[in-house]
Amino acid sequence: MNNNIGVSLIIPALNEEKTIEQVIRRCLKQQVVTQLVIINDGSTDGTKAILDKLGEEFNRHRQELTIIHHPKNQGKGAAIKNGLAKVSGKYVMVQDADLEYSPEEIINLFNEAEKTKDGIVFGSRAKSRKKSYFLAILGNIYLSLMFNVLFGFRLADAYTCYKLMPNKVWQKLNLKKSGFEIDAELIAKLGMMGYKIKEIPISYNPRKYKEGKKIKWIDLLKATRAALDIRLRS
Repeated sequence: MNNNIGVSLIIPALNEEKTIEQVIRRCLKQQVVTQLVIINDGSTDGTKAILDKLGEEFNRHRQELTIIHHPKNQGKGAAIKNGLAKVSGKYVMVQDADLEYSPEEIINLFNEAEKTKDGIVFGSRAKSRKKSYFLAILGNIYLSLMFNVLFGFRLADAYTCYKLMPNKVWQKLNLKKSGFEIDAELIAKLGMMGYKIKEIPISYNPRKYKEGKKIKWIDLLKATRAALDIRLRS
């Protein structure tokens, strides 16, 4: 598939040596995925060495693979913003490096986006048979409700990683946040600009609490502040 009609994936990675190679190989097998932009966000394990090896391998086969190394951890938002400067696909989406989300389902979001007016599709974990830990569920319910009240959405899973949107929409949002609250900024700006969001169900395979990244209560507060700042400035 031509790069300018496919999906560019931004993959932030922080200490993901156990899964990063599998994520990359599975993503590159997806027909609609035409570009990977991987941001090693200051990893201190073997992630950098694995990425350098894979970069040499895939570049020999002329596959579209860009790797960015942050000497120090800058945050999820910073990684996404740096990735956005490199993407060239018609659509852009963030793929977590921990395999909680299945790359094989990207095609479903792509097909749905091609049928919608704004081309914005979120993958909802709400119907997944595998549930996350209680505090994560509670936090996501709160965030989804907040966005629905403030911006008139009807979202079941606002903080899903799988947010597929046209490249031009990503660029128009002019995202500023550097941490997890970039998702709040993104949704709030979509609401203020009048975009419609389509949700479709996706599977979800959460890591155990001790294994995975955790969004803390301070992150919920930052997300709330980011959303309110945008809403009140209107």
